[in-house]
Amino acid sequence: MLTLRDVVNVEVLQEIQKRFSDAMGLAVIIADQHGIPVTEPSNFTSFCMQIRSSEEGSQRCVLSDRKVGQSAAEQEKPMMHYCHSGLVDVAAPIILNGKYLGSVLCGQVLVKNRDEILVDEIREKTKHLAIDQELLQLYFEKIEFTSQQRIDAATEMLQLVANYITKIGSNYLAQQNLNEKNKKLFEEMEARTTLENLLQETQLKVLQSQINPHFLFNTLNTISRLAYLENAEQTQNVTYALAKIMRYSLRNIDQLVTLKEELDYTNNYINIQKSRFRNRIKYEIQIEVDGEALKMPILSLQPIIENAVIHGFEPQNSTVVIKLHAFIKNDNVVIEISDTGVGMTKEILSSIFSPSSVKKYSHTTGIGLNNVQKRIQYYFGEEYGITAIESQPGIGTKVQMVIPKQGCVLS
Repeated sequence: MLTLRDVVNVEVLQEIQKRFSDAMGLAVIIADQHGIPVTEPSNFTSFCMQIRSSEEGSQRCVLSDRKVGQSAAEQEKPMMHYCHSGLVDVAAPIILNGKYLGSVLCGQVLVKNRDEILVDEIREKTKHLAIDQELLQLYFEKIEFTSQQRIDAATEMLQLVANYITKIGSNYLAQQNLNEKNKKLFEEMEARTTLENLLQETQLKVLQSQINPHFLFNTLNTISRLAYLENAEQTQNVTYALAKIMRYSLRNIDQLVTLKEELDYTNNYINIQKSRFRNRIKYEIQIEVDGEALKMPILSLQPIIENAVIHGFEPQNSTVVIKLHAFIKNDNVVIEISDTGVGMTKEILSSIFSPSSVKKYSHTTGIGLNNVQKRIQYYFGEEYGITAIESQPGIGTKVQMVIPKQGCVLS
């Protein structure tokens, strides 16, 4: 059901009301078809504000405004009446496309040389309300007596205001109809574009010979179940870890994940590597932050762990210890990943963030340290990311990453 609020912005109504009230020096309010105020009152008398401060008084004001508004709508012209308290009120109807949406009301006065006889009657009508009667009578003494000519002038102006509001509403509906047509046209064009893209995508998939990663993931799960049935526990564990890695890798590269999710992923990776190198690889973690609260770009840790394995471990035959330590420092979270591998020369260190390092220092994931650095800085700013890499040949390497603490607390 169309309402006054649907077709005219309340702030616009408030501004129109204020200008009219200031010009005429009368109390004004705009109400909907049920008499419920749409705007805040302008220049209301203290007497009427006191009446409306009580629940019963407010309800009677709404019913009074509803009654005069509907009468004005039926006559299709402004109507004057005496409100439930006995004061003069005038209502001009707002009618749009034959539908009554509300009214502009003004008044809260008495007419000179005519309404003096109503004073005692007004006091009688309001004395039962649950409000401070002594204060109400003081406010009543300040009610203005004005001329009938001023009421007539206000009535004419009020009709102009109502017509102006109707015009605004009419323009809004016309614009909405135009927007609706444009929306339907846009939706039709979008549907055609989607269909064309779908056809092109289908053709591309027919030409592709790559294995669907979801198919590979499901196949790994099948192998894991078979290994379980055959009591091949180690095969089952490795396959299960690889399936988890596949599932994690299928997620959007642009999304943020928790530190806990990253650690789970790296644990699965390490478990697979341990099956290859047996007791020659040790992985230690020390987490002093809330892993559920800290957020970071997906696949931020694994590429660093992978470098520790591939470049720090494979070339030698001794045991390599990889340590991951997360702690809070200077209101940030610092994640240090160190290894006891072969280390790197200064030349290799200086080329870590060069474009050519993407292939040289990325293996399983295809994501190099340069990529990790750019994504962290994209989300959090240039002061974050991989802030230091220390390495000495024959001793090992330590990579330091800094992430904003956000909502993370000590665990």
